[in-house]
Amino acid sequence: MSIPHVRREIAPRFGSTPSPCVKVCEVDDGGFCKGCKRTLDEIRNWMVMSDYEQNMLLAELKWREHNEKKQ
Repeated sequence: MSIPHVRREIAPRFGSTPSPCVKVCEVDDGGFCKGCKRTLDEIRNWMVMSDYEQNMLLAELKWREHNEKKQ
């Protein structure tokens, strides 16, 4: 008895959240973009993150910006 082959199309679940890029693309000594506060890895991975991951990163970026202003 053979198992019938089932073809499943699994669409990638890329996020649709707009990028936080503000077109001030310069990395500081700490490895963060001076404009959007993302690391180079976060910038590179933005397009393949899910909506959940993108929203989690946006929350992290708000935290980074808040802490930067406190210093």
